[in-house]
Amino acid sequence: MSYWRFKVFRLKHLALFLLSCSLNVSFAQQDSSLGTAKKIRLDEAILLGIKNNRQLKLANTDLAIANENVSQAKIAKMPRLSLNGGYNYIGDPKLYDGFYESQVTVDYYNHQAFANIISTLPIYSGNAINTRINQQELITQMQESAVRMTEADVKNAITEQYFTLEKLYRQIEVTKQNIINTDIRISQLKSRVNNGQNLKSDLLRTELQQSNFKVSVFRSTNTIQLISNYLDILIGFPTNTILKPEVVESMIPTENINLQDSLEEAFQNREEIKRAEVKIKLSESSLSLTKSGFKPNLNANLILNTEYPAQWPNYVNILNYWAAGLSLNWDLSSFYNLKHRISGDKLEIDKSNIALEVTKDQISTEVKNAYVRYAESKENIKTYKKDVELSMSNYKIVKSRYDNDFALISEIVDAELQLNNSRISLVNANLDLIIQYYSLQYAMGKL
Repeated sequence: MSYWRFKVFRLKHLALFLLSCSLNVSFAQQDSSLGTAKKIRLDEAILLGIKNNRQLKLANTDLAIANENVSQAKIAKMPRLSLNGGYNYIGDPKLYDGFYESQVTVDYYNHQAFANIISTLPIYSGNAINTRINQQELITQMQESAVRMTEADVKNAITEQYFTLEKLYRQIEVTKQNIINTDIRISQLKSRVNNGQNLKSDLLRTELQQSNFKVSVFRSTNTIQLISNYLDILIGFPTNTILKPEVVESMIPTENINLQDSLEEAFQNREEIKRAEVKIKLSESSLSLTKSGFKPNLNANLILNTEYPAQWPNYVNILNYWAAGLSLNWDLSSFYNLKHRISGDKLEIDKSNIALEVTKDQISTEVKNAYVRYAESKENIKTYKKDVELSMSNYKIVKSRYDNDFALISEIVDAELQLNNSRISLVNANLDLIIQYYSLQYAMGKL
C-alpha cells in the first residue's frame, strides 16, 4: 500500500512539473507578444474610432442618403418638362368599300411627324408637397440623431474596452511580482526540505501556488489579445495589433455628481429622446399628408406642338400651335376612402407619444444604475485600500513568524494569496471607477 501511495505521489509531482514547464513556455511566448504592444492614449483611440469605425461610416452614409431624399422631395415644386416626338413612314394607303369589296389607292404623303413640349407646374396640391418635404427633413433629423447615437456607442465601447485592457495589464503586473516572490520561496524551500526543516508537501503547495499565478497570467494575456482585437476593429487598426493603454493617475475621477442633475442632463442631451420627439412630429406629418387627400390638385399647363402633315387631305401642310391652361384633379372617393387611414395615423401618434415616455423611463433607469455603480465604485476604493493595508500588515506578521519558525508554510501561502487578491481588487476598483464614470457620462448624453 505504501508503494502505491509513493507512486501516486511521484506521478502527481511529475504532472505538476510538466504543467509548470508548459506554462513557462506559453508564458514566455505570450509575454514576448505583449512586449511589442502598441501604446495608445484614450483620446487617440476615440478620434481613430470616430474616423474609421465602420458602423459610424454606415450611419453617415444613411445621413447622406437622407439629405439626397430631401433634395429629391423639393424637386416636386419645380415645373415638370417633357419632350415628345415621333416619325412614321406611310406606305401604300388604301380605302375599301363595304367589307373589302373594292379598294381605292389614296394619294397621301408618305411622311408623318409630330413634336411637342409640355410643361406642368403644380399650383396647389393640398399642401402635400410641403408635407412630403417636411417628412424627409424629419427623417434627416432622425438620421442625424442616429449618427450621434452611433458615435456615442462607439466612444462608450472604446472607453470600456480600453480600461478593461488596462485592468488586465495591471493584474498581470501584480501577479508577476507574486511569481517572482514564489520563485524565491521555492528556492528557499528546496534547501529547507533537504535539511528536513520543511515537508515535501510544503514545497509542492508553493509550486502549485506559483502554477496558479502563471495560469492567471496566461489567461489574462489571452484576454488582452481578444480585447485588443475588438478594439482594433472599433478604431480601424489591423486586427493583429496588440494594444497597451496609457493610463495615468489623473484619469481617476474625483468629482461629486448629483443624481437629479444627472437625470436633467440626460433628458436634455440623450439623442434617443430627441429621436422619439422627431418620431412624434413624423407621425403628425403623416396624418397631415393623409388629410391632404381630401383636397384637389391644381396644375398650370403649357403646350407647344407641331404636326406634319397637319390633316388628312392629299396636300402637305404643317400645323404649329401653343396652348396654356389649368387642370384640376379631385379624387372624390377620398372622402370615404381615407377614414381608416386617418384613424391609423392618429393611433400612430398616440404610439409615438407612449414610445417617448418609455424612452424616458429607460434612460432614467440607465442613469440611476450608472450613478449607483459610480458611487459604489468610489466607496469600493476606500474599502480595498484598507484591505491592502490589512493584508500587508498580516503578511509581514506571518512572514516574520515564518522566518523565525513560528508559522507554517501554509500560513504564509494564505497570507500572500490574500495580499495578492487585495492588490488586484484595488487595481480593479480604481479602473472600475473610471469605467463607471464614463458609463455615467454616456447615460447623461455627454460622451
